[in-house]
Amino acid sequence: MKKLFSLIMCLLFCFVPITTAFAEEIPSQPKVMVTDYKTDGELKAGNTAKISITLTNKSKTDYVSNMKLTFSDSSGDIVPVGVASGYVDRLNAKKSVTWDIDVRISDSATDGNHAVNIMCEFESEAGSGSSSDVINLNVVGKKEIETTTAPQDTSQPRLMVTEYTVENGSIIPGESRKVNITIKNTSPSKSVSNIKLSLSDESGELKTDGMGTAYVKSIAVNGTYVWTVGLTAVHTAKTGEHPLTLSMEYEDSNHSGYSASDTIRVNIKQSVMLKYDSARLPSKSIQGETVTVSINLMNTGKSTIHNAMIDIDVKGLDSGGTVLVGEIPQSESKTGSVNLRVSNEILGKVEGTITISYEDDFGETYTETVDVSTVIEEKVVTADIEEEEEKKNPLWWLFMLIGAIIGGALAFGIPYAVRSNKQRKEDEKRL
Repeated sequence: MKKLFSLIMCLLFCFVPITTAFAEEIPSQPKVMVTDYKTDGELKAGNTAKISITLTNKSKTDYVSNMKLTFSDSSGDIVPVGVASGYVDRLNAKKSVTWDIDVRISDSATDGNHAVNIMCEFESEAGSGSSSDVINLNVVGKKEIETTTAPQDTSQPRLMVTEYTVENGSIIPGESRKVNITIKNTSPSKSVSNIKLSLSDESGELKTDGMGTAYVKSIAVNGTYVWTVGLTAVHTAKTGEHPLTLSMEYEDSNHSGYSASDTIRVNIKQSVMLKYDSARLPSKSIQGETVTVSINLMNTGKSTIHNAMIDIDVKGLDSGGTVLVGEIPQSESKTGSVNLRVSNEILGKVEGTITISYEDDFGETYTETVDVSTVIEEKVVTADIEEEEEKKNPLWWLFMLIGAIIGGALAFGIPYAVRSNKQRKEDEKRL
């Protein structure tokens, strides 16, 4: 019995190494296969398209590396754009990778399914390996496209300005203002793309903030685009309306080039400034007299002053209404004179205002008001001396006549007496 047991144990020990050796299995080769694919739109003859192919490492434990992917169509109708292969550095177990490849469908491609082979060569712990899968791609042939495509639209899409606005309504020199320009694609069937916009002023008095150009990728059918551009006027810019030219270059869906232009008009508003002197009343005024106030108006701004007027409103002084000075060109001056009749019924200090009003080139009115005063004094009646003398001496004319006769006699008698005396002396010498 002991011998039998010893024999069994020896046999067991002999078989243990063999069993252990068979337990160490040789590493299995991972399986890489195509699990999904899709195309970017239809595959049409004569067009290009993108195909996305998903490959998955089906191994539960082993990764693959140094993967080379190859695309091939035995019919030659579907040809990769550029190289026909791709590369993946590593793909872990149970993971997937997507390979995007651009292809071109030949002009003569036949309708229907095309069997395309996807080859994958790789390396793993078990050594080099490879796999191959077939995907079916549906191609729309040229003949079918020609029979189903509608006639080509040869109409010209047009871009035009439909609206524009200027920040605060006008542009003041030295200040940047935003201009919003609305551009519309009026075509009912074609979008436009690759659009270049340019804004220019022929006078050179309006300048854009920056280059004055813009690029727009596309404008859809009946769509609009609002271009916001900053404009600044030079300090010497003329007041008034300035035309700007908007140029537009663009392409339609067939890559045909077009150009268009529109004119927009913006207002430049120069500063208005008026200075004046002598806007005052005399310190004293006499009842019943007429006082003249002359005010010198000077245009110190950069635009013409229109409808300059002077109005004096003082109690006891009647001006007879507003005095119109009129237009005053830039850097020039004009004088406005107002005659004031002093009242006979008011005495003492009176107060009021002198108002100067004027307009700019756009009809906007400006006013300047000055407070003034004067003292009205009573008129003193002085007696006429000659009139009093006439009243005191009613025979004044007689005295004047006698005086004239006496004066004449003296004027004649004195020279005569002198000559007579001289003659008498000469006669005495001769005797």
